[in-house]
Amino acid sequence: MFITHPTTLMNPDLLQKIKSPTLAWLPGPRTLLRLTGPDRLRFLNGQVTQDVKKLLPGHAVHSAIITSKGRLEADLHIAATSDSLLIETDFILRESLHTRLEKFIVADDVTIEDISLSYNLAHFLSLSSPPTDAPKDSLHFLCPRFREPGLDLWIPSASPYHPPSSPLPEWEPLRIARGLPLWGIDVGPDTLPPEAGFESDAISSTKGCYIGQEVISRLRSVGHVNRHLCVLATANPPKLRPNARAEGIRSEGGSLPPSTCPSFSLPAPGTSIPSLPLECTTPEGTALGKMTSATSLPDSSAIIALSMIKRDHAKAGNSVLAGGATWTILRHA
Repeated sequence: MFITHPTTLMNPDLLQKIKSPTLAWLPGPRTLLRLTGPDRLRFLNGQVTQDVKKLLPGHAVHSAIITSKGRLEADLHIAATSDSLLIETDFILRESLHTRLEKFIVADDVTIEDISLSYNLAHFLSLSSPPTDAPKDSLHFLCPRFREPGLDLWIPSASPYHPPSSPLPEWEPLRIARGLPLWGIDVGPDTLPPEAGFESDAISSTKGCYIGQEVISRLRSVGHVNRHLCVLATANPPKLRPNARAEGIRSEGGSLPPSTCPSFSLPAPGTSIPSLPLECTTPEGTALGKMTSATSLPDSSAIIALSMIKRDHAKAGNSVLAGGATWTILRHA
């Protein structure tokens, strides 16, 4: 079954300070693969962590592709039409994901088409149907991309339509508070999905066999992961260089290096986002993990962040040191 992320897991004090952006989210280039053919459902169901057979046309769901050892190969969303399946993920994974899927097509009647350059993604919170001025040949899917109801709109690249959008930095408080990692920054090929909170909305606990399922099942039944992606906050951030570039922030779709990440001014004079990644330690200096994303809260001097923290210390209320400041763990991603 599909698992929704319970709102009650969110820290109420944190949520009160976070307002969802009012305009569209435009992430930039994304990988978009289209699967067609009578075997598309059976084939893809054996490759991903979600139960694609339960995905209704017009809907999209969070999922992942993992190795036989359970490590992430792609953090993705899957959408269904009446005659195809669409796979969307970070643009940097465009070639590797296509190759990975093609490798496992043996006798399956399925075709994979790369349509990444044919569409641009816009996401709208709270909408259940496209804006009235959206192109008629757009594709749209209900998708809880930010762990709340929303709509993915795939706009043909040739269309002049460009919906009003909120700047990407304005989405960072919501993304980090919801525990949503970025590929290549917060998670990567060394990550086990349960470490990053994927069990909340990206892994089916009832579907049949898929690559890496044995590892996931073992972790769920008799084992545990050794670290957790955590949401942290500090009310007394370190003072660094003025107008520091926010190195943990980029378009979710782009493979941008830190030097091209967007920069923005923080609301509190003299405070800035720490230069990432930052080592996280106990007060005694024991290494706990790395802080990889951070952003300021609107109308506040506080900063929230994502850090992969060792399991024994990754408990709500515990403190870590990073960048010369004390951070409090709010919850797991």
